[in-house]
Amino acid sequence: MGNQIRAALIGFGGMGKIYAQMIYAGMAPGMMLAGVCCRNEEGQKLLKERFSGVAVYTDADHMAQHQEDYDAVIIVTPHTSHIPLGLRFAKLGKHILMDKPAGTDAGEVEELVRYCDDHGIAFSMIFNNRQLPGFKAVKEKLDSGILGKLHRAVWVCNDWYRSPAYHASAGWRSSWAGECGGMMVNQNPHFLDMWNWFFGLPDRVYASMEFGRYNDFSVDDAIDLQLFYNNGFHGTFISATGEAPGINRLEIWGSGGRLTLEGNRISFAENELDTELFGRVNTEKFAKIPFVIHEETLEGQVNPYTAVFQNFADHILWGKPLFTTGWDGLRQVQLANAVYVSGWEERTVSVPVDGKRYRDGLKQRQETEKH
Repeated sequence: MGNQIRAALIGFGGMGKIYAQMIYAGMAPGMMLAGVCCRNEEGQKLLKERFSGVAVYTDADHMAQHQEDYDAVIIVTPHTSHIPLGLRFAKLGKHILMDKPAGTDAGEVEELVRYCDDHGIAFSMIFNNRQLPGFKAVKEKLDSGILGKLHRAVWVCNDWYRSPAYHASAGWRSSWAGECGGMMVNQNPHFLDMWNWFFGLPDRVYASMEFGRYNDFSVDDAIDLQLFYNNGFHGTFISATGEAPGINRLEIWGSGGRLTLEGNRISFAENELDTELFGRVNTEKFAKIPFVIHEETLEGQVNPYTAVFQNFADHILWGKPLFTTGWDGLRQVQLANAVYVSGWEERTVSVPVDGKRYRDGLKQRQETEKH
């Protein structure tokens, strides 16, 4: 491999084109673009014109026949193909970098994760939002313990407006049959991953879901989640794809104060005394805890995608820890599966949820979907 890994990209759609250009341009020095798998003739022509020296594979079979040409695959295809492709190329000894989500069924994702672990295959996720300065700062502050005992978090993330033109842009989009869901499998995986990164996988979830509230389809486009933890921590996550202007605002309360992130601004309202300590020593009936606000505007970010690509290469070449592993991808899908079961059954469910309940519910909706 030398000082670079040879990567073959599977999928040359919207994000695939972006990833191909980044890697080809050398934006992740530890990775070179060895090949691209593209099934349509127009894309194949474009690849030959713009990506000199890069192999073009017409389908996964063609790509598998040339396995000696690359060390790793980057999977950027429709969600339901992620696990079959991942398993196929992992069994050829290829390292796996996968766009979100890892899959749609947690049981299938776990099979791939365990196979990779058992056979020394690197498996990482393109959860690039973890590399944005604001979210990295939240993680650092949580890990530092400055919030004390965590009490509650509220995340309003409805800056996902998508018009009917978006939903109609591909036949598999926004459907139970083609995508196995709506916003929970398309827009929200990044933020469910970060929720797990910040707080860990919840023990139980209650999902209030709306299906086709803003669109003429059967899948979800608005959700309100209540996330419960056995240690008493409680979270609320609100999201939608039909509301504008949207907002992406996270607030976290702990015994040490309140942490707020919106855009590139982070604010920490620090209590002068921890709430639990104040409660023990205070004698005034209507006393308030004094606090000091620390604010910061975060500037200067690296490209989060190329940071993920470089980290993947550095892990394979030099053993550097991965930013995200297949286990992170699995936890995100476990939470998404539980959210769907809760929304379908209109009740609180444990996380992870029984896989059969998820698969039966999905099959029922695929059979009755509006066409």
